[in-house]
Amino acid sequence: MLLVLAVPVFAVEAVSIGYSVADAKVRPGGQTNIQLTVSNPGTAETPTYINLFISPGPYLTVDPATVSIASLGLGASQLTNVNVKVSPNAVSTISYVTIKATYIVSGSSRDTSVTIPLKVRRDPLLQIENVSYSRTPEPGVSTVLSFDIVNSGIGPAEELKISMTQSSTISSTDSSGEIFISSLAAAGRKHIDVPLTISPSAEPGLYNIPLTLSYYDETKSDLSNLSKSIGLALGGKANFIVTLDSTKDFYFGRQGTVSVSISNAGNSPAQFLTVKASSAYGTTEVYVGNLDSDDTETLDVEQDLSRAGGPYKLVVELSWKDRFGTPYTETMEVELVPTSAPFGISMSSLALIVIVLGGVGWFVKKRMKKK
Repeated sequence: MLLVLAVPVFAVEAVSIGYSVADAKVRPGGQTNIQLTVSNPGTAETPTYINLFISPGPYLTVDPATVSIASLGLGASQLTNVNVKVSPNAVSTISYVTIKATYIVSGSSRDTSVTIPLKVRRDPLLQIENVSYSRTPEPGVSTVLSFDIVNSGIGPAEELKISMTQSSTISSTDSSGEIFISSLAAAGRKHIDVPLTISPSAEPGLYNIPLTLSYYDETKSDLSNLSKSIGLALGGKANFIVTLDSTKDFYFGRQGTVSVSISNAGNSPAQFLTVKASSAYGTTEVYVGNLDSDDTETLDVEQDLSRAGGPYKLVVELSWKDRFGTPYTETMEVELVPTSAPFGISMSSLALIVIVLGGVGWFVKKRMKKK
């Protein structure tokens, strides 16, 4: 923060001292620069043997401590830079640097002085760390945003207020949307929980949750407003519907096959999708890959029904990731009902029966002829 404070002070007509300070405030262990302008605004006298004596206030040191100027003609001026250092052990205060000028005019000694105020501040430095959500952010979901406010500065933050900007997409269920902390000391840490509601119509994507941190320094005279933001990755939601599509040879005592339909009825694709369908009579696992919204995949699962005795469950386990790499796992069940095989005669059996009947007929006919 580089602000210039120009406050000229005129003590007598022959010599005036003006100044500008490079920084509005300086922290302990820091330094700043004062530019002095010594001028002769008079119209008749020329000061000579001008000596500047520079005296620091509490917690300050200056360089140089003295400056000499031989003379200043009418309307003349001279610039002098003074380096000011602040002690690392300084507390928040308003210190000062005093400039005293002595000089000779027409054989008479004169002097003038000016006092330059300097703010010394042990400022806080606020950071946001350890951001987490109690539940993965998704459209229509309520979750709790958790984070730590950390003061890594050298001074406390007094009357700290944390305000969250509400929006139609992300809002806080706390009506005020504000959190108050009376004081956060240097090296202090405060855990914050903010309940959030995400609109069901929110589009998947990256969002920022804007926060404003308002606080005073330890003197409670300087108010600061700090803008921060917390990222939120809204991956959308894959919503699976698993149903029995068809069966083939699904009879007790046989090797049957069931076809299971897997549909994504959500508003976001499922990436790296793996499906595992298992029962006591057979297991199949396949890697599907990406299953977009409104897409369907069919999985065939062979089942050994030689040991089946009635209806049973086929467990379908789905594992996938959203567009931001967040992993999900969901398990569903499909009820399967084997049946008894229908009565039927194969072509080979029918041919054998025809041959047998033909043989019996020939034998009977032959016997009748003998009689």
